[in-house]
Order: sequence, then C-alpha cells, then structure tokens
Amino acid sequence: MKHTFLSIFLFFGIAFTGSAQVNDALNTATNNRQFSADSAQFSAYDFAKTSPFFIKKLMPLTFNSLSINQIFEKGHLMKAQDATQVNTTALSTEGISQLKSITLWGLFSYNRSVEDSTSFSHQTRNNLANPYYFGSVKNLNYQRTVYNLKALASKNLLNENLPFGLGADYRIGNHYSTNDPRGEISDYQLNLVASIGYNITKELAIGAAYRHGYGLEKVNVAYKNNSLSQGKVIPEFTNYLINGYGEGEEYNERRTFQNSQTRDGLDAYLTFENEKMGSFNFTFQTSKEKQKFDYRTSSGILEYISFNLVRENYRLFWLKKNASNRFSADLSYTKNNGYNYLNVYLANSYLYKNNTITAKGYFSLIKNQITHNFGLSLSKYKERKQDGIAGNDIGFNQLNYSLSYGINHQNKNNHNWGLSLTGLYNQYLDSDFSVLLANEGVFTRNVIYYDYAYNTTSKFGANLSGDYSIPMFKQIQAGIKVALTYWRREDLKDFGRVLTYTPGKDRFSSNISLNLYF
Repeated sequence: MKHTFLSIFLFFGIAFTGSAQVNDALNTATNNRQFSADSAQFSAYDFAKTSPFFIKKLMPLTFNSLSINQIFEKGHLMKAQDATQVNTTALSTEGISQLKSITLWGLFSYNRSVEDSTSFSHQTRNNLANPYYFGSVKNLNYQRTVYNLKALASKNLLNENLPFGLGADYRIGNHYSTNDPRGEISDYQLNLVASIGYNITKELAIGAAYRHGYGLEKVNVAYKNNSLSQGKVIPEFTNYLINGYGEGEEYNERRTFQNSQTRDGLDAYLTFENEKMGSFNFTFQTSKEKQKFDYRTSSGILEYISFNLVRENYRLFWLKKNASNRFSADLSYTKNNGYNYLNVYLANSYLYKNNTITAKGYFSLIKNQITHNFGLSLSKYKERKQDGIAGNDIGFNQLNYSLSYGINHQNKNNHNWGLSLTGLYNQYLDSDFSVLLANEGVFTRNVIYYDYAYNTTSKFGANLSGDYSIPMFKQIQAGIKVALTYWRREDLKDFGRVLTYTPGKDRFSSNISLNLYF
C-alpha cells in the first residue's frame, strides 16, 4: 500500500508540473473548466478512458482536476439488498500530461461510505452477479472504504504509425458491519491492458488489445454477542448462505470463505477521423471471468462452487467539432452471461443473464461566452435469473429515458456559473415470474418478491444542479457544485404474492462538491 500511494503522488506531481510549465497557467485552468462544461467533448474524454488506444485521439493535451464530494442518499425506493440511507465522502483527482512523446493519463479516488439498514447482503458493491454470499434478515450498518488507482499510457512508434499502449486499474476495498451479525469483507482487483494499433492512412486506424485481471474477496461473519450466533434467541440474527437465486439455508458454521477471480479478454478497435465527417471510434470487447469460492484452513481447501461470467461489449462513438458547436453520439450493446458449477452436485444450477442497448447524444452550442448543452439518452435493459434447484425463473425488461439541458456562462474575469436540469423516466415493459410456492421462505419473501415488485414498476425523477467557480492562486479554477436528484415510483404490480416489505414511494439524493481545475 505504501508503494501504491507513492506512485500516486509521483504521477500527479509530474502531471501538475507539466501543467505549471504552460506560460499562462490561469488560462489553462480556465480552459480545463470550460472543457468539463462541454458535455459533448467531455463524453469523448470519458470514452477514451476505456483503453490506452484512444487517449491520444480523444483526450486534450492537458487536463487536471481534483474533486471532493459529500453525497447523501435516503429513501426506501431501492432494491432489497441496498441501503435505506447512505452517506459518502469521496475524493478523486485525475489528469493527462505529455511526457515528450508519451501521453499519460491517471486517476486516483477514495470513497468512504456509511450505509444504514442493509440486509441480506454480506458482500461488496462491486460483484453484482455474485452467486454465493451470506445474508441475514437483520438490518445492518455497513462501513465501506474503497481506493482506486487507474493509469493509461500511449506512445506512437515507427514514424507515428504504430500506437502502443499500456494500462492498469487497481482497486482495494474494506467493508464491515458494526452490529451483529458482523460481516467483514476485504477485496482487491487488478486489471491490466496492453494495446497496439496501426495507422493504415492518416484517417483510418485499426487496433487490438489483450486484457488480464485477477482479484480476491475474503468474507467472514462473526458475532460479538455469542448467544445470537445460532439464531435461536432471535431468528432475525440467523446467518444464511445464499447459493444462486433460491431460498438460503441456515449456515452457522464455517461462516467464512474466499472468492478467487481471474479474467482474460480481447479488444478490437477501428477509428476513422475526417475533418468534415468527424471522428468515428468503434470498439469490441469480450472477456471471460472465472470465480472460485472455497473454504481454507491449515488442514486443506474445501471447494464450494465456481462461477463463469462471459461479457461482450460493442460500442460506436462519434464526435464532430466545429468552431461554435460540438456533437457526440454513443451507441453501445453489452451482454453478460453467468453460470455456476456446484461441486457437491457436479452440475450447474444457476444462470444469470442481462443485456443493455444504449443510445446517447450530446450537443454543445458555444456563443458569446455561453455554452448550451443538450442531452438525450435511451436505453433498454433486460435481466433474467434462473435457479434450477429452487425452480425459480425471473426476468424483466425496462426502458430508461433521460433528457437534459444545461447552460454555462463565463464572464471577462473568468468567473463561471452553470445550471442544468435532467428529466428521468424508467419504464417497465414486461416480465416473467415463476417461483414455486413450496420453496417459499425468508429469502424469497424478503428479496426475490421485493426485487420483482421493484423491477416491475415504472419510476420517474429529475436532477437539478448548479455550480459556480472563480480563479484562485493564479493557476487554479476553483468552484462549488450542488446537485439534487429525486425519484418516485408508480403503483406496484400485483403478481399474486404477499410481500413482507414493499418498495418505498421515493428516494432522494444530494451531492455537494468542491472542484479544482489546474
């Protein structure tokens, strides 16, 4: 960990030094602030973070920022295993710098969150397809600390015709509950990527990349009050093992396991850039992840299950820039297929599938020191979970809409202010529900029924944000931003089952941030 933080400070020290060498540091900071306010160009910057192959093509020559956020969420309109209230403190800093012929981008982030009333979820928030974990009916208060370090580097070889890139993404987290049953989860993930390309012409380029990653999650559930450890005094303290998407079994022995993960993947790239037509960027990514769940002691290893997750992603990004306007379009299709293997049965029992089709468009109009941002997003999400042992087969389809408008103004003293409003709508389309009443138990009533009710109701919401920034210390643009989001659901669908709890009517969140550009 010590060497990790040393690398972070070295990187951002280099990035800041490169920025400070610009003759007009204040002008650089102001330009970075304006760049962040241009939604079309900033969407290209976000797209480029996916691979070192794109950072020379779609990122500016310099961009450095630091953000400190205080985020608050509250409300019962949530999934069954989410928290009713979350307080998060987040710090992130990122930048891009040119070191001679090398383009280097990096990000460091720190998040500390406190969750109230989390149930049936002794797991990280990182492994969403997790088929094997512990849970309890008792509402728990969870504290989570996550560090993330990312870096991408790119260099052109062979007379600028052979772009070569490297990247790393390192994440480490610590998660624990402060009341019985006390879950304790530690995890880390390291993902590496190496890319290479070839410029066929000045306008057309192709590329490919290889990805490799591994990770580890260690889980333990303990009790400070041993009289509660067997669930006999108060049943809601009972520890359950959820294996797939069926009824959990009481599991009050060996309440610990680890999940070892490995993943490999390939990327393919195609880019075409023309002054009249703009920049077209296509990427295809496929990866396969294998997770192994086991119990380890000094006497040996007891293997529980393995889980395979296959991912495919197709994405086309287009950016067109003119003197006074920019337009970007982002089309993507992502699918995940997961299936487990139970050693005790020598067979598969659980299937997890989802896919997302998304279309986004941003238009930025710049006129008289004012930037107008228009945004439109439409996505279709489909999910299915099947458990052969329980006989459960549950799926649903949703459409998600987003429409936004924002305005940003900069005066002659480089003071900036901005406002934006986004309308949100989550539309339920259709669903399948097959759950055997004979297998109904505490997990089925508290999680499966609840989530089905949540996923089969439409929701609408809005986001309102405002920010103001001014120059500071001759080389920094500093500002404060406040964002508010509100969601409310429509009536729940009656599917003929009795719910222990029902999703709440609404959910509110706020985000106050201090932002520095330099």
